[in-house]
Amino acid sequence: RVGLTGGIASGKSTVSQIIVEQIQEKLLKGELKAGHKLPPERQLAEMLGVSRSSLREAMRALQYMGILEIRQDGAHLCENLSPLSDHFKLTYLLKQFSVMELIEARKLLEAEIVRLAAERATAEDKETIAEAFEETLRYQETGEEKDFLMADFAFHRAIAEAAQNSVLVEMLNAVRDLLLEVNLDVIKRPNQVQVATAFHEKIMKAILSGNAREASGVMLDHLTNVEEAIAEVYKAELSEDVKI
Repeated sequence: RVGLTGGIASGKSTVSQIIVEQIQEKLLKGELKAGHKLPPERQLAEMLGVSRSSLREAMRALQYMGILEIRQDGAHLCENLSPLSDHFKLTYLLKQFSVMELIEARKLLEAEIVRLAAERATAEDKETIAEAFEETLRYQETGEEKDFLMADFAFHRAIAEAAQNSVLVEMLNAVRDLLLEVNLDVIKRPNQVQVATAFHEKIMKAILSGNAREASGVMLDHLTNVEEAIAEVYKAELSEDVKI
């Protein structure tokens, strides 16, 4: 059984946020191990010096973040943990980024990713990117929006992996996860799938030819188009400066 020690101090952060951060810190320090079972709820609340309701809120956040899973015999830390993605998700859950902050970050991130991919992609990487593009075409024809979005993500992820930098892959995963629901709304706009596919084809050709400047420029154009579509879909909320 895993033991947790140390009470929760008061401050500006919510109690549930501090609980989550403490568990994350213990994971990073190796004091908690992936796959380990946590103590029962009552005992864990007493050990942390918090109410059971605050603990439950923290547990829900940890489940969403992919850090915790509930089994028949209790709460277990997941076997496969991605600290960087989890950090982004925690911040989103408890502080909330705005949609436009996320898309701006995505533009900066993917413009550099695609530039590196054009410079570093191996023959195998290029084949994977081409196959991922063909998959987006297949779902464009079927009209399955959610399936197309998953294929779209696979295409962008293939590009990130071709950049040969695992940190950038994790950062892309985190940002894309947070934008999933927004992208599902945007992709329903008339001709949005066709527009995205046209950009994808240009991006792919630039990578295959090793043209880093072209690849980066087209990616920026692509994500600017997505940004404009998001602004249109959420214009009422954005005009009121609502966090989505």
